[in-house]
Amino acid sequence: MKSKNISKQILILAWPVILEMMMHTLVWTADTAMVGRLTPAAIAGVNLGAHIMFSMGHIFGALGIGATAMVARHIGAGERDKAEYIGAQALLIGILISIMVGTLLIIGAKPIFQRVVQDPEVIILGTDYLRIVSIGLFFFIPLMIGNAMLRGAGNTVIPLVSAIVANTFNIVGDYVLIFGKFGFPELGVRGAAIATGTAQAVAAMVTLYFLLRGKSGIQLKLSYLFKWDFKAIKAVTNLSIPAGLEMMMNEGSRLVSALWIAQLGTIAYAAHSLAVAAESISFMPGYGFAIAATTLVGQNLGNKDIESADKSAKKATLFAVLLMGSVGILFFMIPHTIMALFSTDRATVATAAMCLRVGAFEQIPIAIGMTASGALKGAGDTKGPFKIALITNLLIRLPLIYMVVFVFQLHVAYVWGVSVIQFIVEASLMTARYKKGSWKEVNVDWQQ
Repeated sequence: MKSKNISKQILILAWPVILEMMMHTLVWTADTAMVGRLTPAAIAGVNLGAHIMFSMGHIFGALGIGATAMVARHIGAGERDKAEYIGAQALLIGILISIMVGTLLIIGAKPIFQRVVQDPEVIILGTDYLRIVSIGLFFFIPLMIGNAMLRGAGNTVIPLVSAIVANTFNIVGDYVLIFGKFGFPELGVRGAAIATGTAQAVAAMVTLYFLLRGKSGIQLKLSYLFKWDFKAIKAVTNLSIPAGLEMMMNEGSRLVSALWIAQLGTIAYAAHSLAVAAESISFMPGYGFAIAATTLVGQNLGNKDIESADKSAKKATLFAVLLMGSVGILFFMIPHTIMALFSTDRATVATAAMCLRVGAFEQIPIAIGMTASGALKGAGDTKGPFKIALITNLLIRLPLIYMVVFVFQLHVAYVWGVSVIQFIVEASLMTARYKKGSWKEVNVDWQQ
């Protein structure tokens, strides 16, 4: 495949994903702003409840990674029927898991809050929020797998469409139900939960509609969905479990780090949180090009075109490095200007700006690590990225941050220095894993 065509394919796949991530970020910001008009207890309850729900959703939604890799491989081989079959089996197990996890969260919402929170009002409001929003989990995990099927087939536009519809619904629903507009009752935290949960259901229905139509590169056939095939399900889960464990490791590491950073004081914790929010802007292109790498590596391997798979991975990495590197320059040059958009408190802005300036040095390593990981997963190598996450979190991030906070009691910017070290090592290990070339030999054929 010509280099020009590969670049075009990458950009076609990546831009809808980048816009989708921007949409989610904007909606999260608007959501936070509206909930922010309620009491501090409401803010705390909603933020913690949302973190629990979405963390669980993303961990178990990792089934989508296996689905993307296998669907892409079969689409590349011209085996659309097999792609549709394996996609339906992944969706089946996703539906069952979503019912199980959603039910457990509904039942366990109060005990969870009682264990991690002391404020009685936060417990009451957070429990209400988590119970309601967990109903949306019944739709959120299948939504992620449905979108993964589409991406594996090379369609990243439909997931963007479903995100636009759902997020618009979420913002309007928040405004109407939180504050009681247009004749609706003023529900506060419950209104935010209902809007979020319903938005997830709407998004799932939009994705399901396009999958059932079958005009988006892949079709969901109900006869395949309601057929339990142990071999197919085992193949998908074997690819997905390491990816889920990787997400669990990364989420857990970030949570523990945040709890430790809180020991450095209110300003340090607030500054760190705001700098993380600002830095998330740069992750959007990285995620978009990682998805493009996953899809194109999988499809080209299915087509027995290893050279194009390799070129796709390298081109996607180059695009990610250029974009995220450019954002990194802005982080280094004008961190105060950027952080002033997030807070008016001078001390918080000054501290956050220091963190963001340090974070500028991790943008290129993150870009390399994300796209290399995406390429490996597209080939069916999900164990490699998990092992690397295990090493960098347990041997670098957590021990060094513990020393920064508890042993030396240094400035929070040093925590970001640890993060830079972690991502440099991670990028190096991902690159080494990719260059080793074993990903070219991974067999994802579940019928053998």
